[in-house]
Amino acid sequence: MRQTEYVILGLLSESPLTGYQIKRTIDLRFRFFWNESYGQLYPTLKSLSDRGLIEEQAMFVKEGRAQKTYCIKPEGFKELRNWLEQPVERESLRLEILLKMYFSNLVAAETMIGHIETFNKSHQKDLQWLKQARSELEQVLDQHPNHPYILRVVDFGIKVNKAYLKWSRETIEFLKSEASK
Repeated sequence: MRQTEYVILGLLSESPLTGYQIKRTIDLRFRFFWNESYGQLYPTLKSLSDRGLIEEQAMFVKEGRAQKTYCIKPEGFKELRNWLEQPVERESLRLEILLKMYFSNLVAAETMIGHIETFNKSHQKDLQWLKQARSELEQVLDQHPNHPYILRVVDFGIKVNKAYLKWSRETIEFLKSEASK
């Protein structure tokens, strides 16, 4: 199975959702470490349903469009738990900013500084959002058994974004220093 399938099964293990709600939840909760497109989600929902891991619970019309609500079946829980017990695959990280930095001796320092300032602003926003999420989550830790685990994910995001911001500041200083030589 693909990781998109596990994301969907995991979210449906929390509550029944529509495809739109799944996408919105991924974009909101996972945005600093995961993304999925509608083009990935809807075929995956169909595949999971065809394989008997999830089922359509209800269909309703909202704003002229039919929306299906999906829920996880016992077979889906079994598949999700099996995946959770497997070793983590090698993580991959692709940061275009680092690729550009690697070759930045080919452009003016100001160009790279601009890129890094944009990177910095983006991660400042992410850090602010994560701190707000942490604050809100800490107030409801006892309302769902998964909340303490989600808090660990949020804390990871906070630490990573702080590291990105520190790297940005240090690299801008470095580039300014190199440009003045």
